[in-house]
Amino acid sequence: MKVDISDILRVDGSSMELDFSEEPAVKEPVAGFMLNDDLSFSGTLTNNNGIITLEGYLKASYTGECYRCLRMTGKKLKIKIKEDYTGNTHEDQPDIYCFERKMLDIDKAFYDNIVLSLPMKHLCSEQCKGLCGRCGANLNEKQCACDEEEAVDPRMEG
Repeated sequence: MKVDISDILRVDGSSMELDFSEEPAVKEPVAGFMLNDDLSFSGTLTNNNGIITLEGYLKASYTGECYRCLRMTGKKLKIKIKEDYTGNTHEDQPDIYCFERKMLDIDKAFYDNIVLSLPMKHLCSEQCKGLCGRCGANLNEKQCACDEEEAVDPRMEG
């Protein structure tokens, strides 16, 4: 999403409110995770001596496979965003986003924050038992008939 910041660039300390909901431009920010509904953001843009600060809360919902049982499950995210933008490209400051002319593209900051907020191991629940390593049965739904003692690899015995 592009925002016209010409009004707040003129006066130091000025700010503008942002409150919107829109369909994500990228539905799959990371392999295995799909963004569902619209992204909604509520916050402000503030001019601090030529550095534009974006602050607020981003809400998103996503689906992904459970790490243990491979069932698709969904979760919601509420992310606190605080990012800085500058009109100058600084090689020595990689943590500041850049804007061109009087338009600010906030999509990159949103997707970076979403990716950083996604779990490393997405679980459908903390009590998920996963899949049987031998027969592949979902242990959340039924107990398989595999024998526990046969599960030991004979090469690993004492």
